Amino acid sequence: MTQPKQKVERPQPDPIARVVSSLKAGLPQTLLLAQQAPPGRPRPYTPRVGALSEAKALLHQKTVQEIAKERFAFPTGRYRDYKTYTNVPVRTMGVEMSNGSVAYPDIVVVQAPENFTKLLAQVEMAETVNEGVARAEWLPYAQLAPLYLYVPVGQAGTAMSLCRKLDIPIVGLRTWRYVLGYDQLEISDHYSA
Repeated sequence: MTQPKQKVERPQPDPIARVVSSLKAGLPQTLLLAQQAPPGRPRPYTPRVGALSEAKALLHQKTVQEIAKERFAFPTGRYRDYKTYTNVPVRTMGVEMSNGSVAYPDIVVVQAPENFTKLLAQVEMAETVNEGVARAEWLPYAQLAPLYLYVPVGQAGTAMSLCRKLDIPIVGLRTWRYVLGYDQLEISDHYSA
């Protein structure tokens, strides 16, 4: 003997929830409040400069990590209270700007536990050594703390000219390159204040 099938009632979606869902679906994603900085939190300073290709972005990430390890390996015996953070690929330490937003240079060195900014470093690729990047990143970052620029070999003259033209007070200009066949980073000091 078989039992008759019982009809299972499915809950009907709430009409208000349907309307809200359809409204959200029709809005551009950047307008949704959930994707904006929460109230009371500063907005990140994200200058609109050209994007790197995926391969160049990976090379940039690797270079930032190696420069931080080689040149900003804090804490040390002499600077026990310094700590180094990198903001590539993930933002880990921001620096508050005078307008209330937060900048994320590639390398940030702070004095712990207060997190006073001591040094900043920006690592550039050949494509990002230009006036737009210098105005949007180097100039504001140099006003926050002593700034070191790391540019690829062959770009030091261009970077120095941009710093002079825009009156960007850097404390050091370094060039970097990977030695062919060794996958080893080579850094040269080009200028120190």
